[in-house]
Amino acid sequence: MRPDTAAFRELDALVRNLSDQLAGYRRRALAAEARSRELEQVVAERDGTLIEIRADVQRSTQARAILEARVRELEAKAELAKVEVLRVQAAFAAAAEAVTPQAVEHELSRENDQLRGRLGEAREKAAQLGERVRFLRQQIGHGAER
Repeated sequence: MRPDTAAFRELDALVRNLSDQLAGYRRRALAAEARSRELEQVVAERDGTLIEIRADVQRSTQARAILEARVRELEAKAELAKVEVLRVQAAFAAAAEAVTPQAVEHELSRENDQLRGRLGEAREKAAQLGERVRFLRQQIGHGAER
């Protein structure tokens, strides 16, 4: 065999080996590009999801602030209601105390005294009116005689 043929065969073997390696590198590069595109899609989807999550968090934060304000408002109303309940309870206790049989009897006797006084005044006024009517009748009777 000639030396140039041996060199040519060796060069041919190297070129084939090199082209096999290049084909392997090309396949790996294509697979890496495909994987890269898949990951870009996943990242894009997650970015969209992340944006949605951030918007949800912001809406939740705003809703929580509104709810906290409403809770404070309701707590203030509850405090006012408690004060009103205490006032009503005190008034009820005072009314219950005033409704004892002795208190009722005392109130009735006071009202009876007032009514007796008014009845006496009415009698006096009725008597005065009766005297005026009698006087007017007398005047009318004396006027007819003239």
